[in-house]
Amino acid sequence: MADSLVSFAIEKLGKILEDEVASLLGVTKELEKLSSAFTSIKAVLEDAETRHLKEQSVKDWLKKEQSVKDWLKKLKDVAYDIDDILDEWTTESLPSQDDEGDESLSCNRKVQSFLSPCSCFGHVAFRHKLANRIKDTWERLEEIDREKNTFQFRIGNAERRDEIEGRETGSEVDESATVGRDGDKNEILRRLLNETFDVVNEVPTVISIVGMGGLGKTTLAQLAYNDDEVERHFNVKMWVCVSDDFDVKRITKLMIESATKSPSKLKGLDPLQSCLRHEILHGKRFLLVLDDVWSNDSEKWDKLRVPFQAGAPGSRIIVTTRSEDVASTMGSSHIHKLLALSDEECWSLFNRRALKHRSAEERLELEAIGREIVKKCGGVPLAAKTIGSAMRSRKTRSQWNLVLGSDVWNSGDVLGGILPALFLSYQDLSPALKQCFTYCSVFPKDWEIKKDTIVKLWAAQGFIHYEEGGEIEEVGGLYFDDLLRRSLLQDAELDDYKNTVSCKMHDLVHDLAQSVSGSDCSTVEIRKQASSNLKNIRHSFLIFSDEAGEVASIPSTLYKAQKLRTLLHDSIISGVPRNLFHHLRYLRALNLRHTGIQKLSRTIGQLKHLRYLDLSETGIVELPEEVSNCRNLQTLRLGYCGQLEKLPRGLRKMKSLRHLEIQGTYELKYFPEGIGRLTGLRTLPDFTVGGGNEGWNCRELKYLNHLQGSLQINNVEKVRSRDEAREAELDKKQHLHALTLEYDNDGRLDDEEGVLEILKPHTNLKEFKIWGYKGSKLPKWIEDPVFSNLVNVKLMHCDKCKQLPGLGKLPYLKYLEVVSMEVRYVGGEFSGNANNDGSGGVVSFPKLETLIFRIMPNWEEWELREGDGQVMPSLVELELDRCRKLKALPHNLLPELQRLSLEISSDGMSSEAPLPILPNLNHLEILGNDELTSLPGGWLGQLKALQTLEIRDCNQMESLPEELQHLTKLQQLTIRNCEVLKERYGFFGKDRDKIANIPSIDIW
Repeated sequence: MADSLVSFAIEKLGKILEDEVASLLGVTKELEKLSSAFTSIKAVLEDAETRHLKEQSVKDWLKKEQSVKDWLKKLKDVAYDIDDILDEWTTESLPSQDDEGDESLSCNRKVQSFLSPCSCFGHVAFRHKLANRIKDTWERLEEIDREKNTFQFRIGNAERRDEIEGRETGSEVDESATVGRDGDKNEILRRLLNETFDVVNEVPTVISIVGMGGLGKTTLAQLAYNDDEVERHFNVKMWVCVSDDFDVKRITKLMIESATKSPSKLKGLDPLQSCLRHEILHGKRFLLVLDDVWSNDSEKWDKLRVPFQAGAPGSRIIVTTRSEDVASTMGSSHIHKLLALSDEECWSLFNRRALKHRSAEERLELEAIGREIVKKCGGVPLAAKTIGSAMRSRKTRSQWNLVLGSDVWNSGDVLGGILPALFLSYQDLSPALKQCFTYCSVFPKDWEIKKDTIVKLWAAQGFIHYEEGGEIEEVGGLYFDDLLRRSLLQDAELDDYKNTVSCKMHDLVHDLAQSVSGSDCSTVEIRKQASSNLKNIRHSFLIFSDEAGEVASIPSTLYKAQKLRTLLHDSIISGVPRNLFHHLRYLRALNLRHTGIQKLSRTIGQLKHLRYLDLSETGIVELPEEVSNCRNLQTLRLGYCGQLEKLPRGLRKMKSLRHLEIQGTYELKYFPEGIGRLTGLRTLPDFTVGGGNEGWNCRELKYLNHLQGSLQINNVEKVRSRDEAREAELDKKQHLHALTLEYDNDGRLDDEEGVLEILKPHTNLKEFKIWGYKGSKLPKWIEDPVFSNLVNVKLMHCDKCKQLPGLGKLPYLKYLEVVSMEVRYVGGEFSGNANNDGSGGVVSFPKLETLIFRIMPNWEEWELREGDGQVMPSLVELELDRCRKLKALPHNLLPELQRLSLEISSDGMSSEAPLPILPNLNHLEILGNDELTSLPGGWLGQLKALQTLEIRDCNQMESLPEELQHLTKLQQLTIRNCEVLKERYGFFGKDRDKIANIPSIDIW
């Protein structure tokens, strides 16, 4: 981590040196010295960090007067301190908060502001203090620079990487020593031997095995490589251990030597490739394993693969790598993600090494402890084997318990075999990614890391580096995805759009991150007597032990952590000490979420470095005005603060604010003017329209064109005119993916339809919802095919609307929900008839999968004319709830339907009415009423694919149709609020045996 800190220090120093202010303050020479010393140290840092990890437990190094670990710690302290100084410099050089815009400030004005009497930099005392801090930092760094020579560090990383990897893989494997990979092996063999997996015009087909270090990627490749059937299938087999040096000439030579089993005397790339192509591969089906590939340089891969075209169809390449990017670069037709082993499988590996040669009595005595140790291996076979080997020399229960309960899991002793292997993954990261990766160790093990939150925390710490004009959140998202692809993060959770929203960090990867960060990132357990070892912590996650009580408070002992930059927690905290912010003045990220605080100390305004403040789900009533003094604040989270009544008047001055999260703050009554000045806002989930302090004027949205994600505009009925609506310029908000327009039930516009027509969003919109609209018709733009990105539409409680818009024209609409409208008839106007299916026909709603109608009390007819063409070919789920006058379903609508929920009533669809044949229906929900006495038995008997049946609210229903006994795929029957059916078919009911063929029955 030290190398990334130093890299950023050099970068920031370079920017400051370009600033005219540095020269005026007379500190240019000192800053240049700092930059030069950092540059000198950076050249040896990779070797220093590698040596620290590899040798931190070796006795020879512990005997030295000063260890590499101590040297690195002092270096990190200096790097952090210079970062604080430069951050204060940048903050104080900002223009006055009352300036209308930073961009209008010229260089001369900036210097004048920086040195003006009213500026803190204008005071001689402050300038003197700054100069002294820089001088002191330089002297400390100069000593560190001298000390580095005593360690004889190497410049560069090639030799050290070879040392720490300590292996060159070969193709041979002891299959008897492997467990838990039969399924993986069979899948790889299937793709090796079955020529139906050949990619057209691609020789050979590439199969990649991807996973974190230590999972057994190489072992799996060896198992497949040495399989008897593989041996017979391929004419030529080659195994090459690539590692991080993707040298085309070296790899080509190794392929020749692997194929011929003899050394090659060829030297140039051309003769090597010619030999490989014409003498070894020509016309032959070959198998090549490229083990441990790190490079994703497509040019090198293209150059390496030239001779492969000479091979015969059916040739294969197996690539093992830790990165999905590498797999993609190499054109993989299949990426096989290797997962962790079960605890039982890991136990088998551990047992062979730790207990194999012990007596039965010893094995019995130690097994329970050993199984607990194995759980700490997290399913990683290399860890299980390494710890098993280490435990072989430990003879007694006390020695085994010592390992189980000790802090050995964070050291290089027992895990010496796994951490260095994983360390290569860390060394392969850019400086920015290294900081982001190690920062993740601040969370407890097995913590669900939210992508949105961690990106904002990274931004708060200054870890995300992007080009001017770029999006810091976008770059941070790419960082997150990169760590995920490299298997340093795992267990990704996806949203409806297949975007990653959260993940976890494997325990052993967490150990690596913790080992690299040292004391910088720490989970601190707070007891009644809190730990005093807090001085050197930079990023902390507080956990309150049972001793601290159910509702705890942040202890005053935390004052000792004066260099703290991050304070997170996950407990119910009753309060925050009044002086906390006075002592922790370097905080950049503060999470007080879900605490019992109702008031925030005014000293919050002293946190000049603060960039992330989370007060969501608290009982806070109002924010102190001093919050607006936090000039660097980027993220302010106030979501679901149920008692929050007002925002600070100075909100408009917080020009660095990018995320203002106020969703769910339903009691918010005071909205200060000037939100439109915060042109850097990316997140504003709720915008309330009103007059005075009760809402913002719609015009405030005009310049907020960087808004991303979701926006809900409340009290739309208070938009006073079309002109005001036009000034909102919603059509320029191209980064919004979801828009909700919500009307208050008590309000109504004179020109409601005209205003809504003007509030047309950008065509990039994916989700649209309207609630409580009082107009008689919906806007024309909602059915315009230019909104081709719309996938989700909800029309809620538009009670006066008598006709549905032609939403069938929207080519990618997947979800449509309509609730409470005045519609009586639905026909071809709803389908739209706008999408050509490519063969001359017309397709309406081509992608629609879910269609929901609720509370449509006057809807009687739903008609699809024969000439309307194909309608809803992708529909799999239909729900009709409280549509009691609807007589029938269109017969040409539902052939692919899998889930159906409908109400059967005497006014609309009844048990006697004909219902369509649904050959693919697997889930049916009957929403009844007190009039329904029976189900349409003949129709139910035709639902041959039905797997689940649910019947609700049918108190007068007397029996179930006999056809249920013949539905062979029916697995689940649920009956809710049906008194007679409960009596007859309950557990002791007289007709229970008539449904005995159904495996699962739930009646309540």
